[in-house]
Amino acid sequence: MTSGANKLLVGVNLKMYMDREQTLSWLDAAVTGLGSIDKDDVELFLLPALPLISQCLEKTFSSQLAIGAQNISEHDSGAFTGENSPQLLAQMGCEYALIGHHERRTLFGESNDVISQKIAASSRNNLIPIVCIGELSKEEKSAEAEVKTQIRGAVKDQKNLKKLVIAYEPTWAIGVEHPASAEHINTMCALIRSELEDMKIENFQILYGGSAGEGLFEMISQTCDGLFLGRRSHNPQTYVAIVQECISIKAAHL
Repeated sequence: MTSGANKLLVGVNLKMYMDREQTLSWLDAAVTGLGSIDKDDVELFLLPALPLISQCLEKTFSSQLAIGAQNISEHDSGAFTGENSPQLLAQMGCEYALIGHHERRTLFGESNDVISQKIAASSRNNLIPIVCIGELSKEEKSAEAEVKTQIRGAVKDQKNLKKLVIAYEPTWAIGVEHPASAEHINTMCALIRSELEDMKIENFQILYGGSAGEGLFEMISQTCDGLFLGRRSHNPQTYVAIVQECISIKAAHL
């Protein structure tokens, strides 16, 4: 499977940066800006803060912008105070679930085993798992080993994986001024693609995150299926411009 065979995918993770008014204002502007974009050209998703998911779903009901959760429980229901039920999120209308973000791994101690369970929970509830993969080391061999371990630890035992999104985010490129080099991104995304194909995972897309923004996709479009955006998308006009840029680049390479 080559990148060119997959549909373009662009996602946004708002984390907890925006309050209610800011989030809904961003969403209004983004939906308006995306109005002229052909839904056949790109798939789009937004991951707002959990308390705003319901309102975001209402605002995006007739748009092509899908809504997802920034985290889910590995359990569908039960005595798990404070957890986010994937079953309920799916019933609300969510389509995606972010799993294994670096902040979840480091701040909340999520292991590859827990991440694997969350992927399974996502799939059985018809949520598309967006699995974050990324190395700590900048040294190539160590980076490759880390990424392989994360992929195999998370994905190897999945039985009912209908669709998978991998968000490649080297941890040292998150929240900094510049993304990883195009050469590094292409090397690592090609490795991820090879690993998934070796594991017989058929329906997957690979995104690059980690300070992604305008001007990047042109250099990585042969190995990546899209971008996973963070703070550089906080301006909705910039976000729409990035989406349009990605569509043009993808079309030029078909």
